[in-house]
Amino acid sequence: MKKFYILICFVLLAFFAKSQTLILAKDAAQYVGKTVTVCDSVYGTKALEKLSLINIGGVYPKELLTIVINKEDFQKFPSDPSSVYLGNKICITGTISEFKGKYQIVVTEPKQIVVK
Repeated sequence: MKKFYILICFVLLAFFAKSQTLILAKDAAQYVGKTVTVCDSVYGTKALEKLSLINIGGVYPKELLTIVINKEDFQKFPSDPSSVYLGNKICITGTISEFKGKYQIVVTEPKQIVVK
């Protein structure tokens, strides 16, 4: 079963990589406004009242990219996004934006995040 799950993850990753540009988190500034796939490790998370933050590429405040999941999208996820991804390497597909000098991807669907 584990091999099947790994195979599905690779198929999904291949699909997203083909349809999207695969970049490093450190290069996010060059892709603001573009839809990309970023793969990196989760270094920290924070659950707030209105959103969850997932920091990749480094520990806050030196994270390279923040994944933002708004409260209205929490019910789409099988469990709390701020805890389920902590310590994992993930691939995120979405549009990079800038907020207060930091780079982020707002995730609205669980399928945008694949655990590697």
